[in-house]
This record gives sequence, C-alpha cells and structure tokens, in this order.
Amino acid sequence: MAFWNRRSAKQTEEQAWLTVLAPVSGDVVRLNDVPDPVFAQRMVGDGAAVNPTSDTLVAPVDGTLTNLFPTGHAAGITTDQGMEVLIHIGMDTVELKGQGFEKLTEQGQRVTTGTALIRMDLETLRTTAKSVVTPVVVTNMAQIEELVITDQPHVEAGKDWLFKVKIKRG
Repeated sequence: MAFWNRRSAKQTEEQAWLTVLAPVSGDVVRLNDVPDPVFAQRMVGDGAAVNPTSDTLVAPVDGTLTNLFPTGHAAGITTDQGMEVLIHIGMDTVELKGQGFEKLTEQGQRVTTGTALIRMDLETLRTTAKSVVTPVVVTNMAQIEELVITDQPHVEAGKDWLFKVKIKRG
C-alpha cells in the first residue's frame, strides 16, 4: 500500500506540469529578444517565441480555441486545467487585416495538440510584417508556479516542447 501512495503522489506531481509544444517549426527565441516591448517585457504573459520556418500554426496544447482573431494573426487556447495560451504570429501583423493568413479552425472549437489552426504565407509576411517571430505566452500567470523553457535551439511544430509550466495547487 505504501508503494501505491508514493506512486500516486508522483503521478499527482507529474500532473501538475503542463507541456506546451511548439506551434510552428523554427528557431527558439527568448521573450527578451522579441522585437516588441509588450512581449519582451512580459506585459501579456510569460513563455517563449519561435522564428517560424513552417507555414502552419498548430495547437501547442489540448483545449478550447477561446479566441481566434478575425484577422487570423493570433489565437488563444484555454486548457482543461484553466491555463490560457496566446499564440501571436509576428509583430504588428494585426495591421495586415488578414493578408497572409488563412484560418483553418473556428473559435469555440475543441482542439488537440497538433490541430492545424492557421496557415500563413511566410513570404508575404516576411516582406510586409515588422517581424514574423511568434510569441507563445501564458496569459494567466497568476496560476503558474514555475515555467521552464526548452534549451533546444530549434523546435518542430507539434513534436518538440517549447516550455513547461507547473500549475499552482489549490
């Protein structure tokens, strides 16, 4: 019986951590290096960013697509544990009014890790946007006890973890 209790405690400890996978393939960028003070100074939340080499943004977590911007430049997912993840493609891309983005899902839809959310025209975005660096941040950091960013320089969409978070208990 004691072994089972230890195992249960270990399982509970593991369940307190959530993994956020890369939503796009590319080079990992620390938030401090994102060319926008709102993200670099963590005003929206904490996490990491990716300089994309792939053209399809996928869900980095399982949850509900609680926000899909009409312009297709950003998406928000709320996990079953209540963590809110915002993925923002590029900097000042809202000004493109949807040019270079194709929404592949609908707001309110249940998504699983790897579900294709948005297709982007990287060539168009590289010439029209301030930057294509894509921040992925947890917007409700008050629920997060710890955040650990990958040490990999390059990540693959839907396969490699970008960061892990430990949810506060209780």
